[in-house]
Amino acid sequence: SGKLNSTGTVTLTASSTTSTLSDARIGVNSVIFFMPTTANAATAKANLYVSARGDGTATLTHASSANSDQDFSYVIIG
Repeated sequence: SGKLNSTGTVTLTASSTTSTLSDARIGVNSVIFFMPTTANAATAKANLYVSARGDGTATLTHASSANSDQDFSYVIIG
């Protein structure tokens, strides 16, 4: 039905500048796209980037915020 088995959700760690995304489908060459699913995530998206990738994990770097609902959906390619 046109679906991909390469999606998931992640919430940025509150009051921190990094968050860890753990997903067995992530590799060192994966491309990860994010879609904010809350208003606070939409604000955080401007400063969100993937600063490191490894087998099964990615480090997300972002601005520090006390908001605990910075929720994103993501898709992994490769």
